Amino acid sequence: MQVKKFTAQSLSEATRQMKNELGYEAVILSTRVVNDRKNPSLKLYEITAGIDELPADNNKKHTSNAHKTFLEELAKISDSVYRKNSARIKEAYGKAVEEKVKETEETIEKKLKSVFHKLADKEVQKSVIVSVMDQMKRYKNFLQPDNVENYVKTCLSSLILTRNFDVTPKKNKVVALVGPTGVGKTTTIAKLALIAKIIHKLDVGLISIDTFRLGAIDQLQSFADVSHIDLLVAYKPEEMPSLLKKFAKKDIVFIDTVGRSQNKSEQLKLNQDFLSAIKVDETLLVLNSSASYRTLVDVATKFKAFNYSGFIFSKIDEAPVHGNIVNLITKTGVPVSFITNGQVIPDDILAADSENIANLILNSSL
Repeated sequence: MQVKKFTAQSLSEATRQMKNELGYEAVILSTRVVNDRKNPSLKLYEITAGIDELPADNNKKHTSNAHKTFLEELAKISDSVYRKNSARIKEAYGKAVEEKVKETEETIEKKLKSVFHKLADKEVQKSVIVSVMDQMKRYKNFLQPDNVENYVKTCLSSLILTRNFDVTPKKNKVVALVGPTGVGKTTTIAKLALIAKIIHKLDVGLISIDTFRLGAIDQLQSFADVSHIDLLVAYKPEEMPSLLKKFAKKDIVFIDTVGRSQNKSEQLKLNQDFLSAIKVDETLLVLNSSASYRTLVDVATKFKAFNYSGFIFSKIDEAPVHGNIVNLITKTGVPVSFITNGQVIPDDILAADSENIANLILNSSL
């Protein structure tokens, strides 16, 4: 018996190949489904067929009409069965996949709505949330129910501008902190001064012009004595150049200004007189994180005369929510340099990091 295998994408096609080559007298010995060698993901039908070898003087293919009709009908029935099964399998699996995709998309949509509501609860403004939503569209093909919040944090962090604080030695850098009353400027200066001295090994000097607040000088003097940092006090603007000259060899000099209400223009002008008497390399505006958005915008606007280059958000630990940080940054375009989260010197201050702040806004934790 002559035996041969035929493969095709359908059973009827494999059967036709068998008939064309072996004739209608060929017998199907077995059938099975195999993987295509060139494309393993493609399924093919394989027929193993056989035919009795004819005498040498009679190679002509012949068969009875009845036998021919039987085989043709068998091929039609087989083809019909396989087509129906294939369609049924495709329909079943296709529907299951479609339902799974739809279920996943609905879960992602619910997650997104939940996170956006969460941002609103954290007092993040609608305009900022819309910006985050617009950015999320770029990642729609990568979203899964378990990574939605991470992508939202990434988009939120991209809106949070930060600025590094340069602490290069031997530069005689002059840094002034300004801001309203009660925002923690003196405590913040103490933290920055001690970090510069202990961690960065800089020679640090302090100048205070806060001679109006009761006990302000004593508070800073006590810190300076314990930390072995030199402190000078200016009572008049014209004293500033001579005091700074005494600190000419210092690596960095911090100036503690008087806390002034943003609504007292004359008092703000007095602080300006002190600072304009010398060259200040960097001015940072200290803001209370617990203040309302309207107050923060008002302070940031009215302190523009000091030409500040960055924000310090203080009292993070006292604020119930932190959405106003990103609100103010996107409103003003001014970066944040530091955030403070307690009274401990120098521990409770952190260099601004956009991802950490985004997590703080979303989850109230650093």
